[in-house]
Amino acid sequence: MPTIRLSSFARTGLYTAAILLFAVIAAEAKTNQVIIGSLTYLGTNDAGSAFRVVLDPSMIASQPLSFSNVTVFVDGTNQSAGPITTPTTLLFIGGTVGGTVYPLGSCASGCIAISVQLISDDGGPFTFTLSNGEEFKTFAIATAALQPRPGQKSIQPQQSVPIVLKRNPSFK
Repeated sequence: MPTIRLSSFARTGLYTAAILLFAVIAAEAKTNQVIIGSLTYLGTNDAGSAFRVVLDPSMIASQPLSFSNVTVFVDGTNQSAGPITTPTTLLFIGGTVGGTVYPLGSCASGCIAISVQLISDDGGPFTFTLSNGEEFKTFAIATAALQPRPGQKSIQPQQSVPIVLKRNPSFK
């Protein structure tokens, strides 16, 4: 079978066509989810159980995001922070410390369910602009949950999970 040799002009044209095809495919691909922060169980000591929520979309979004409420849930208990604008870091305390009973439960005996829920500013789906200029439409509510790692009965201190906003394809 004969070998087909392309001239350098033809090879350059093929390479250019391939690069353009990949560029078009990449341009059409949309971001389906973005990480805007994290939920971390810091641990439990004499000062109670500590839970940190970090919300900082500055690396992916061109503007701050606002939420009407941020709520942390710990084994059937919950506490809300109310309205917030990013970037922000929130610290929630659980348990009883020096006679003060906090709304969140303690993880001193282990916790099996810790989560955070974000509700959009107006309670509906919302749109924001990513730093690459892409418009990102997301759901009204976002939830991130910590679960015990495989082989563990409870969530471990310093265990963390990203807080992710997912694209809402049906949002018009």
